[in-house]
Amino acid sequence: MSEPKIVVSKASDYKQVYASGASIGHTPFDFHIQFFRDSFEPDEEVLTGRKAPTLVREFIIEIVMSPNQAKALALLLMKHVEDYEKKFGKIPTPQTPPSQPPSGYM
Repeated sequence: MSEPKIVVSKASDYKQVYASGASIGHTPFDFHIQFFRDSFEPDEEVLTGRKAPTLVREFIIEIVMSPNQAKALALLLMKHVEDYEKKFGKIPTPQTPPSQPPSGYM
């Protein structure tokens, strides 16, 4: 039996978004990956150092996939990270900020 032909297209509602991070949770049946954007709300007290800035974490989209597809995604991401590092140099491991909520559902 021959391999199926793959036709690639973008959905009419396709969009690209920038995310500064992700939160992941799972059930026995699926993985949930929630992508978010972090920003700071500066005001005069923050700019003068009298007050700590407020971090605003906006969840943008959630992707739900089977455990099998989640593992395939993890392997694909690692392959691309390795390829990137061979070409551009090592990516530093990010430190998790203490204000990050625990992974899982919102």
